Amino acid sequence: MLLSGCAQLQDNAVLKRSAQWLDLGNRGGSERDEAYDAEVQQLFAQPYIDPLTRYLEHHRSDETRAAHLQQVLEERNLRCEQIAERYATKPLTEQTLEQYRAGYDYSCPQQVAAFGQRLQQASREDKVVQTTTAVKPADEIDLSRPLAQQLNDCYLLTTIGNFSDARTACAAPAEKGDPRARYNMALVARSLEEYEDALNWAHLAAPHSVEARYLLGQLYEAGQGVAADDNNALSWYLDAAEQGYAPAQYLVGLFLAEGRGAKQNPRAAVEWYERAAAQGLAQAQVALGEMLLRGEGVEANPAQGHMWMLRAARQGLAEAQLLLGELAEKAGGGPVSRAEAAVWYELAGQNGLEAGSIRARNLRIELAPETLQEARLKVRRVLEGAR
Repeated sequence: MLLSGCAQLQDNAVLKRSAQWLDLGNRGGSERDEAYDAEVQQLFAQPYIDPLTRYLEHHRSDETRAAHLQQVLEERNLRCEQIAERYATKPLTEQTLEQYRAGYDYSCPQQVAAFGQRLQQASREDKVVQTTTAVKPADEIDLSRPLAQQLNDCYLLTTIGNFSDARTACAAPAEKGDPRARYNMALVARSLEEYEDALNWAHLAAPHSVEARYLLGQLYEAGQGVAADDNNALSWYLDAAEQGYAPAQYLVGLFLAEGRGAKQNPRAAVEWYERAAAQGLAQAQVALGEMLLRGEGVEANPAQGHMWMLRAARQGLAEAQLLLGELAEKAGGGPVSRAEAAVWYELAGQNGLEAGSIRARNLRIELAPETLQEARLKVRRVLEGAR
């Protein structure tokens, strides 16, 4: 199949039976992965390379796509190598190089640079070469990749967890002062438990990177590369939170709710939880829901509290699903409420909370199959947004 650098470009059932149970687990995970699988399959079904590169660039910061990004990266690299093999049989001329650049410099800059290096060498030897030999291995060639390509590789390799190659790709742009590359160097160092390096890179990135400020908060909180210090941790989290970074807003709320790094302030905690919850952060939604249910830092509002819990549960957060199970079990509605609780508990168990699986089993033995089936249908409607 002829590859080109130019662009050309079923919902699954929510419920599955497992014995007498309807498997509702990980709505936010399994169905999402199926959707990503379909995207990748569609990408691979077309012959062009640039759509793969655009996918990598568009989703390079999406950690939920790490496995799919790795697949697309491998396929993109394979197609670039196939193109390199084809161009290895073409005349080694400036005209061929320009053709190569025009078609593939966006997606395959390393291979294009390798061809250009061979052409320069041939010119120095004052001869024109037509060759059918393979392109030299990358480690024998100074590819002189453009900074933009190094940055793209840096971001992508960090996202998919290829930390060894990410460090190599990020080093040059980080030294040149790119804030995102410096932040990625900090992430890589922390992942490799090189905490002092992580702290240094994060400090360098912090003036221009809200994520780096958040990372500094994590390092101070955990005592990694520096003595544990809740005051400093909260200061960095607050700095990032004020810039609108939802994970930092949630942790500022948590610190204030628990009185860590500052005097306990439930009302202020609620305000920070609200900011993060409004941005869709599930952990903040469940924390806000709990505060509203208890009337802590805010007037009790069970309806609003339940609503925020449900939003978090729809994202697959096991803690929210467990709490919804507890609310249903305490509702006093007899077998119907207990069956609904059992379904929520099972969801929590499937999303990683063993306590949910245990509670579900304990309730299941006392419930009739038809009552469980009604509860499954009700929970499905709730997850899909029905009242």
